[in-house]
Amino acid sequence: MAKIRILAAEDDALHADTLRMVMDRLGYELIDIVDTPAELLRQLKATQPDVLLMDIDLGVEETGIDLVKKINESADIPVIYVTSHKEEAIFKKAKETMPEAYIIKPYDPEHLQAAIELAVFKKQKEANQPHSRTAQPTPLKAVFVKEGNSLVKLQLQDIALVEAYDKYCYLYTRDKKHLLNNQLKNLIQLLPQELFLQVHRSYLVNLDAVEKIRPQQNSIEVAGKQVPVSKSFKAALYAHLTTI
Repeated sequence: MAKIRILAAEDDALHADTLRMVMDRLGYELIDIVDTPAELLRQLKATQPDVLLMDIDLGVEETGIDLVKKINESADIPVIYVTSHKEEAIFKKAKETMPEAYIIKPYDPEHLQAAIELAVFKKQKEANQPHSRTAQPTPLKAVFVKEGNSLVKLQLQDIALVEAYDKYCYLYTRDKKHLLNNQLKNLIQLLPQELFLQVHRSYLVNLDAVEKIRPQQNSIEVAGKQVPVSKSFKAALYAHLTTI
């Protein structure tokens, strides 16, 4: 079995040395430990690692969280934050980037190992079943979503976008956003694939609602929102679009 390939961003020499020893002990292939945003982006593009270990404070104005936001726009790489920051405000900002884990230094090597193994397993499952859907006995035309103390009916054609948010999802229509107590993977199974397509690990879009495509930025515009398109889903998206 091929070794899991790890790229790490860490500007503290002591923590970097510790990480090298941990990666060697756990049997992973450590591609490199970089300490600048520019070198990280260069290595990421050149090596395409299985997992990215990201420190938040890199000693420059651009934080690890800023970098992950940028990376998510063009790549679909599992990210694990490894940081000394325990502040709730920073954790909330990091959570918005949909990491696989948030680990506080000093860490237990077995804890880091579990996070890495789970991240890789999840990515492999997604790659092996990117378009797996549960068959519907009858065509689904509408769904009901909770709004206050009521259930509101939404026609499928009115749903423009679904965005993962931790263990929940945001469902966007043209003029409203609903918070659903449901995970994106469940909605991917529920909504018909002839109308909805996953374009990123955090986004499911209504193909009829796509308003603009930005190939250079690997993104599309849906209901006025810019949505990243991952490389692994890019071909499927373009196969559903007609250009003249």
